[in-house]
Amino acid sequence: MLQRWLRMPFALTDVECPRCDGILDSYGDHALCCSGGGDRTRRHNLLRNLAYHAAAAANLNPELEKPGLLPHRPLHGANYENGTSYSEENSGAGARRPADVYIPRWRAGPPAAWDFAVTSGLRLDVLAASARDADEVLTKYEDFKCTYKDTKTLCQSQGMTFTPMIMEAVGGRWGKIARGVWSELAKSSALATGELETTNSCAVMFRQRLSMTLHRENARACLRRFGF
Repeated sequence: MLQRWLRMPFALTDVECPRCDGILDSYGDHALCCSGGGDRTRRHNLLRNLAYHAAAAANLNPELEKPGLLPHRPLHGANYENGTSYSEENSGAGARRPADVYIPRWRAGPPAAWDFAVTSGLRLDVLAASARDADEVLTKYEDFKCTYKDTKTLCQSQGMTFTPMIMEAVGGRWGKIARGVWSELAKSSALATGELETTNSCAVMFRQRLSMTLHRENARACLRRFGF
């Protein structure tokens, strides 16, 4: 973790990534977005679980990966639109689960589907935009998550609020939507404990735990690829 913060190289030269067909740069930036080895999934799940436990502590009755939130996909002949069969869809293989964390009542209103994702501002396709505005890569990914397969529209049609929770992998910055969620969650946590003056400290604590988890998993992904 310290090497990454100080921008100290892990190796003298760039090498082939042992987990995918990409190039592993000497600073380990590739490891943060590498699709091989399962590190991104592990990082995602740990962040999701932290949010789930924080929501549970605030008496929000959250559920992980709640099924059945969206209607079945339309049938195209004997199969669904994504190619899965009727039996596969019913078994959950093709089911859409828009909520990594489902909140049955959020902000005294309808249910919320929190969908977590981590993106990197050092990807070549967004590097220039990230240099101009640190929020731009996060905003673009929020928009992508909302429009992908019409997820936001479908959730709204089922009476849910779709909430993309996007984090930037290098610096640990959260998107604007997620920052609003953490502030509201801190208030709910303070109300649950009856200590309203701790709202700010709760918000700081949430963000610190999430940040430490991110950077620990980033370091783990680098170490696995450099063979330490």
